[in-house]
Amino acid sequence: MILARNADWLIVGLLFFGGCASITLNAGFDEVKATVRERSRTEISWNNGTDLDQQVTEKLGSLLKRKLTADEAVQIAVLNNRELQAVYSDLGVAQADLVQAGLLSNPIFDGSVMFPLSGGGQPDLELSAAMNFLNIFYIPLRKRVAAARFEEVKTRLAGSVLDFAAGVRAAFYLHQANEQMLELRQAVIQALDASFEIARRLSAAGNITDLDLGRERAQFEASKLALRSAEVAVRQSREELNILMGLWGKQTQWQSDQRLPDIPEEPSQMQELEQRVLENSIDLLNARQRIMLAGNQLGFNRSTVLVPELHAGPRGEREEGSWQLGPTLEFPIPLFDQGQARIGRAAAELRRSQQEYYALAVRIRSGARAVQDRFEGARDRALYYRDILLPLHERIVNEAQLQYNAMQLGPFQLLRAREQQIQTAVAYVESLRDYWLARADVEQILSGRLPTSRLVSVRSTSGQRGTLDSEGH
Repeated sequence: MILARNADWLIVGLLFFGGCASITLNAGFDEVKATVRERSRTEISWNNGTDLDQQVTEKLGSLLKRKLTADEAVQIAVLNNRELQAVYSDLGVAQADLVQAGLLSNPIFDGSVMFPLSGGGQPDLELSAAMNFLNIFYIPLRKRVAAARFEEVKTRLAGSVLDFAAGVRAAFYLHQANEQMLELRQAVIQALDASFEIARRLSAAGNITDLDLGRERAQFEASKLALRSAEVAVRQSREELNILMGLWGKQTQWQSDQRLPDIPEEPSQMQELEQRVLENSIDLLNARQRIMLAGNQLGFNRSTVLVPELHAGPRGEREEGSWQLGPTLEFPIPLFDQGQARIGRAAAELRRSQQEYYALAVRIRSGARAVQDRFEGARDRALYYRDILLPLHERIVNEAQLQYNAMQLGPFQLLRAREQQIQTAVAYVESLRDYWLARADVEQILSGRLPTSRLVSVRSTSGQRGTLDSEGH
């Protein structure tokens, strides 16, 4: 009798204290925000329907009123992209799992009524309430696993934001290159139009053959197709940026500088790049978190392998009008399932996480060297066009103009010199685009993330989420 009353009070007390836990869905976001700010100088915000959201809206409006730079496009995207906002909810899920890991399981009430088959007599009643008291001792283990998962989610989300920002920056550079290319294609059209008009006049006067006229027309018509492709490329890259920046309606009328920035005169960031990338790598940090998570999960499974559950509580039975009270105890007997599969699975997950960590370190080293080679090669090509080929073709055009004025060159030769100058400018824009894309890769890898395409195989496992239960799944 005394044991039953004590069990009742114990259950009431556990229920009271177990219900005190609360969930803050944006827990951990400040750490993600600080990581992103430190590594990319970009401010992020989580849209939760607060007064801060109105400030974000006003900031977006002020940014869209002026010509956007790459940094401003990234800032708009991280504040306004709804898909990115949805990813932040992973923090709420991980926080809820952490709170759940600290809660006791609910008690189970069991009741039955037994009616006598023969007439007369009162029905027999059986009432019991049982609770998995072993969970009290397993809570620290469960919370350790959930906390490791929470830390892994925070580093993974910070990496996702940095990847997203790098993707927006690259898309903006591509759009600027497309706009600058469109401008050059329009200049080519003007030059070839003038050349074709001269050719028609000369053909009408009988001064050139039909073959020469056909060649001029073929070049002119081909330039029209190139111009059309350039127009489509500008609209496509603009719509891609609209998606990334989350813009619609009148917001899509934003403007940008239609020219890529020139190559800055600044010291190289390539000194000891490989070592710096390893030290800053969020990918490696996230991989270490996955190793810790797998190790904690293995420890949890080993600790709960034999007796994963133990239910205890009071039990009452009424027979022939009198009650009998006493304790009840229930636990599984590990005859068939002795936890070998759970331990084996957790051990395999740990080995996989360890191997992925070392494979990732190799990939990061190689990626750093590849990014450095691509950046330096793109920079050298762009500088060669800017400092040698473009000035050379400008001198050629100037000399051709002087000889044309002196009637030593025909109009076709002058137009060809100008056309070659424009084509060299097109090649320079392409090399300048490659430079800025390579520079974006350098900034991304220095922020702690490899270019996205290099992490496909790793991401197949890094984004896994789940809840912790007694089976370890």
